[in-house]
Amino acid sequence: MERPDAHSLADILSVAPWMDLETYFDHLRDRVDAAVLASHERREQLRAEIFAENPDLRCQIRRPSPEKMEWAKNLLRTGIVAASDGTVAAVPLLSGTKIQIGVVIVTNTGESVGLVTRVFEHELTTTGDTAREFFDNLRKVHGTTTLASQALMLFGERKILLAQKADWRMIHGELIPFQLRTGVGHPKENLPPVFELVRNYVKDQRFIAVSESPEDLDVLNAGIVLEPGEFIELRTLADDLTGFLDGDDNAGRIKSGFNNLDRATFRAFIAEMGPEVAILLMKAGHRPFLLECHRDRVEEAAALFLADALWTRGLPDSGAPATTRGFPFHIDLADNVARTMFKGGEFRTFIETRLMELGVERGLTDLDPRRTRG
Repeated sequence: MERPDAHSLADILSVAPWMDLETYFDHLRDRVDAAVLASHERREQLRAEIFAENPDLRCQIRRPSPEKMEWAKNLLRTGIVAASDGTVAAVPLLSGTKIQIGVVIVTNTGESVGLVTRVFEHELTTTGDTAREFFDNLRKVHGTTTLASQALMLFGERKILLAQKADWRMIHGELIPFQLRTGVGHPKENLPPVFELVRNYVKDQRFIAVSESPEDLDVLNAGIVLEPGEFIELRTLADDLTGFLDGDDNAGRIKSGFNNLDRATFRAFIAEMGPEVAILLMKAGHRPFLLECHRDRVEEAAALFLADALWTRGLPDSGAPATTRGFPFHIDLADNVARTMFKGGEFRTFIETRLMELGVERGLTDLDPRRTRG
């Protein structure tokens, strides 16, 4: 007899009761093993169910042709492939959070470009005539700074990458991530440059955007139908953005909070650009990733994904079950360079050093109290 879903706190505690630490450790290994194995058994069952419900699905699963794979490897040998990634480091202070944003572009030719900006909350608002006004204004800014900083990094990654001379470009994450879709609280001002950037990518056609951690559990489980080296076209960017704009009860997504004018602008953009971008589910190794590319460049994009994820690492480009990563090498390289060039710990240390230099009393007042723990 199946146990009903746990909804209340009492339901949860009936499944996961409190226990003393010794008993907890005695049963921990068995409990973890059982949970992992049960999930994997169900995923194998899901594979059979998916194929039984969709007998034509196997015909939709594809591999890049040998000719496209050779093209991709030759591009990585002789052409220019550029990839971007960024990093954000935030230091919360009573006087306003100090944020460092770094963006890095790397290419297969060994070149790299690094740009940095720093956002200080107190500079984003008017000082006010009184101290009370100043802190009131600072509090209002504080609620949106994190989202704005993420959006600034993501927009910078895509903007700077597009300006880089390259035959193909690789983006870490979605073409239009959630932070950019929202308009950062000011869609009238912030959505038009995002839309124009996407238009330029679509016009150029030679791009892939790879999402490393898709939150859609159905999409991740659907990857069970793919073998390493295979891909399937799932939907278009129009489908994705429409779900964001109108919400999706099945996926648990709520309707966006745009006013009617901004909603109409967004819908017009979806009709214009959405069908031009295909979204693929792609496997180089065991784990599937979502890949966005121009609808007319699907096979080339898939081949470049495999070549960069596998061939550049010395693995078979047809798919490698043995690989741990299965993710494009140059995007990983951009991530490593960004974390090396823009170390969050060094930025925090600099800020905290300046606090103490300006006065111990001021420094200890401003500093996050968790940083003073022994």
